[in-house]
Amino acid sequence: EVADKYKGSVPVILNLQGVERDLSRRIIDFASGLCYGLGGQMERVANQVYLLTPSNVEVSQEERRRLHDRGYDA
Repeated sequence: EVADKYKGSVPVILNLQGVERDLSRRIIDFASGLCYGLGGQMERVANQVYLLTPSNVEVSQEERRRLHDRGYDA
């Protein structure tokens, strides 16, 4: 589902808080490869929360701040 949305030019938030460490690493590896393979980017916006941004999409600084302030553990 994450890959399908990302391939459809939709930014994706991955909240891995509370996910087992080994599974979290596997998901991060998959997401990182997805972003690299399709020319996008992946960035950490809070503790164990990542923003996957397709290459043809721009997320504003204001939106990034909002994501960070949404109540995730920083």
